[in-house]
Amino acid sequence: TLLAQKWTSIGGDYKNVVGSILSEWSTAGILLGVVGTFMFSANTLMSCINMAKILMKYCKENPNVDRVARLPFPQMHIKPLKILTAFGTVKSMRMVFSPLINTLCTPVIGGLFLGAKGLLFLINGSNAACLCVSLFLINCGSSWDSAKKFVMLGLLKDDEGQPVGPDDPLFAHLKVGQQIGGALEDTTGPACNNFVKFVAVFAFVTEKLYDPTPENTWTWGFVAMVCSLMLVVFAKFGLTLTLTLVASILRRRQKRQQFEEGMDEDGEHDFEHQADQE
Repeated sequence: TLLAQKWTSIGGDYKNVVGSILSEWSTAGILLGVVGTFMFSANTLMSCINMAKILMKYCKENPNVDRVARLPFPQMHIKPLKILTAFGTVKSMRMVFSPLINTLCTPVIGGLFLGAKGLLFLINGSNAACLCVSLFLINCGSSWDSAKKFVMLGLLKDDEGQPVGPDDPLFAHLKVGQQIGGALEDTTGPACNNFVKFVAVFAFVTEKLYDPTPENTWTWGFVAMVCSLMLVVFAKFGLTLTLTLVASILRRRQKRQQFEEGMDEDGEHDFEHQADQE
């Protein structure tokens, strides 16, 4: 579709596209498509691992996520779950920015550096790489998960014929492996399919920005690279500072409202404190 639209817009016959169009830029386009696919896979994998580390650190350092012992079940878990849900939602949205920028910048940088000819093969290279990488990552993650369950069920035996249980060091190694395997199976592998779809659609939408050859557009490729790096830095640091500032403002406003309404930190009326003041 991209080939037909681009060559029709410049007055050419896309049915007779032969020669240099299909050979001169093919290697560079396919290579860039493969590199973009692996960069996206690394981005999503690191985002999942970092999200798990952030949640673990938050649960250890924040006592508000502990269950409220004075309340019955299931009320004791409602407030901690609300806090964890709000925290996880904000952090996960921040983790999405880097893979998203990677996805949108891949066709733009490819089209500006290689022209429409190279962009065609970039999409082909991404499509082939995503198919292979997606199958590999999903199967790899499933293998880690299956290996852990194999040990948990007592099906793995040592040299003496005794079952290897959860207390064995082997099981600890499998838990470490599953931290990566779970992300490969549930996120990175399936996300590769969405990556190639977004690359193809965004290339089709922005095809008017690219010439058939990159003689007049390759300098803008460096501008696109710099802009993408700036967006990644902002998503990693600037967005965190912005969200922290907004959260602090909302927290101060909530405390002021609770003070004006005579409520304690748990959102309940502080009758004892009011009685002492009277």
